[in-house]
Amino acid sequence: MEGSLGDQIRQICVIILVVLFGSGSWLAINGLWVEMPVMVALGIPEGYNLASYLVIIIQLANIGPLAFTAISYFVKGNKLEVPTIYLTLSAGVLACLLLVFFWDATTIWGVFGEPRSTALICLSFILALANCTSSVTFIPFMVKLKSSYMTWFFVGQGFSALAPSLVALGQGVGQQVCIANYTFTHQSTGENCTSWTSQTQPAKFSPETFFSFLSAFMFLSFTAFLFLHTLPSSKKEYAQQDVETKSSPEKYTESKYGATEINEEDKQNSSEKIEEEPSPQRQSHSKGEYAILFVILAIANALSNSVLPSIQSFSCGAYGFNAYLLAATLCQVANPVACFIVLFFPHTSLVLVAGTCLLGLLTGGYCMATALLSPTPPLQEEVSGIVLVVIAWILAGGLFAHVKATIGLILRNEPDNHRLLTWYGVVTQFGSMAGALIIFPFVNVLSVFVPYYSDPCEGYPVCE
Repeated sequence: MEGSLGDQIRQICVIILVVLFGSGSWLAINGLWVEMPVMVALGIPEGYNLASYLVIIIQLANIGPLAFTAISYFVKGNKLEVPTIYLTLSAGVLACLLLVFFWDATTIWGVFGEPRSTALICLSFILALANCTSSVTFIPFMVKLKSSYMTWFFVGQGFSALAPSLVALGQGVGQQVCIANYTFTHQSTGENCTSWTSQTQPAKFSPETFFSFLSAFMFLSFTAFLFLHTLPSSKKEYAQQDVETKSSPEKYTESKYGATEINEEDKQNSSEKIEEEPSPQRQSHSKGEYAILFVILAIANALSNSVLPSIQSFSCGAYGFNAYLLAATLCQVANPVACFIVLFFPHTSLVLVAGTCLLGLLTGGYCMATALLSPTPPLQEEVSGIVLVVIAWILAGGLFAHVKATIGLILRNEPDNHRLLTWYGVVTQFGSMAGALIIFPFVNVLSVFVPYYSDPCEGYPVCE
């Protein structure tokens, strides 16, 4: 940071606002992911299949960014971005607040009379609609600010995973225990027999408290955007300031050729500002390199946003609910860590981007293998098995987050950055949708993945 103390304080405040604004992009959906182990443990009707349902819900919500992109094509300028951001953040606050009261409400669906979490599914769609639309509105809005704030925005996006993950770790998942249901006398032998039943001990606090936290944090994100958009001090950190017209006679004079000239004093002030705020160096890539970046981006999002989340419960469930909770939360924590690495060690090498994506594919492959081998994955009863599966999920989440943040940084420094970052959002949602359409039938139709349900009463004496 350069400039006076006042400038530095302003820049720090804008950084905080950018981080809070970025955290609102996927905070609600990330919160649903990390709260899933608790909801499954409490016996939500969808059980382990809730993850794949949530993935499909998110992809159906792609109608939001698609509609926004289509309408923006016919509307000149960027007039829709700001109103859409206000709308999506407001919807996020309201939907999270409604989840506090209705997350466990069920209704009967279909001719077989099966209960379904209707309110949770509907409110999840609203949150997904808001979060998906943020992919094509938040990043283009960030182009208005100086390029140094873009990485802080990605840190905020990472914080949208970190904040609910830390709260979920503090919440815990509870545990299943075996208790005596009742005691009776066996009619044949006359022995006293005990009937055992499993019971789920509650977490440290309820899902209602967790969703209250999400609602409050979404309100902070809404307030941060309001300040970024309206406060004059925030607008001083915009990349391009509005240039005054020649209406001011003190600053402008007419030359004899009819051209507008700036006074010498104003020229000197302008040159000083240029020296104080040098524009970032931009390097241009070829169309082929853009294509490679967007293909890698689509693959990273297909796996990290759809395929892997759909099978996480099968991959980790056989190792216990605590392993599931650790993998779900620490995988999200790896997201902001990866963004901080991009912040302090940025690079624009396509080879490193591709190499990082390849490492993500390898670690994601181990996660997929444990899901396919459920309910008896390797090292199931060993501590090393729990450690390996949790580390695999952390690495997969962190590596793919690093890939996405690096590609965003590369595109931000390109001359046509607004158009490229809009396509960044479109490709992000396209990759996620493709991954969801591929994995959903394997989970819910073909039943390739078999869930593991532990029985804490296994081994207890049973009267026959």
